[in-house]
Amino acid sequence: MLDLGISVHDHLILRTVEGAVDLLYDELRTTEAGTPLRPLASSVSCRINGSLQAIYNCSLYSTAAIPLAGNPTDKGFLEPLHRSSALGVLAAIQGPVVFRSTQELIPRVTTELGWRNDPGGWNVNITEEDNGWVAEIGPLYWTQRFGRLERLPWSTNPVVAEVVVRLAKIRANHRVLDPFCGSGTLLLAARRQTDDIIGSDHASVAIARRNGLSHLSIGKAEELQQPDRSIDRVIANLPFGKRVGSHQDNVRLYPAALAEIARVLTDDGRAVLLTEDKRLLRDAVAHTKGLKIAKERVLRFNGATPTAFIILRTAARRFK
Repeated sequence: MLDLGISVHDHLILRTVEGAVDLLYDELRTTEAGTPLRPLASSVSCRINGSLQAIYNCSLYSTAAIPLAGNPTDKGFLEPLHRSSALGVLAAIQGPVVFRSTQELIPRVTTELGWRNDPGGWNVNITEEDNGWVAEIGPLYWTQRFGRLERLPWSTNPVVAEVVVRLAKIRANHRVLDPFCGSGTLLLAARRQTDDIIGSDHASVAIARRNGLSHLSIGKAEELQQPDRSIDRVIANLPFGKRVGSHQDNVRLYPAALAEIARVLTDDGRAVLLTEDKRLLRDAVAHTKGLKIAKERVLRFNGATPTAFIILRTAARRFK
């Protein structure tokens, strides 16, 4: 647990999805979460001066870590942790600091900082990443900030879901539909922006219900049970044809689902669709009357490289 009310002065590395660093940077720059210093491929360096509440509430990063000073053999390697324990994020940890790390580092951390080592119950994880050694803050991990969700193996990564929602530009008065809702991760992210969310899936929606969602139904994306031009935003993680379905299934599914999206979207509506079956989606949009791809954004995480396609009405339909 963190005391979110105390003022802290610290330097954190916030890790997000590669391809979404600009969104995290802009959110930090325009809120009181922190002062972004340097964007990297999949993280943003950030200076915190004040309460941790805003950084705790930011949903575009998965982990937050204190960068350490060089290598474990360096004399000042642990100095950032000494400073953080006095004035920074570590001072906000309620209760004793419990850590995990490599076997070689355990004696030094225990001796110099007086922390207890417990690989199964840690709140600080000292580990090496691509850009150097860091100390990850357990209470700022995404599951601690937003709670653990019941998920399927192919469920959307929660940070990816937040990225999709940002790209959808959802406002408080928007009605949002996910016609492939699965366990409901995208809709949970959308619910931070609007209360008017609807989900459907061809299979069970029981997991999404257990994750706290309502207004769910079982139904096919090719036969949406929504009136014409009644949906402001459509967000969806489409079947890639890998863990779910197949490319051959998608050859039929994508055009049919896009035709329904074109039918239900309002004139100034927007859809953000995530898939790795990219060529097929581009072709399907090109052959769907009234829709066009406005932008594409490649996201990289856990070995996956899906593209988020931002789809709008064509000018003729939008201004008819």
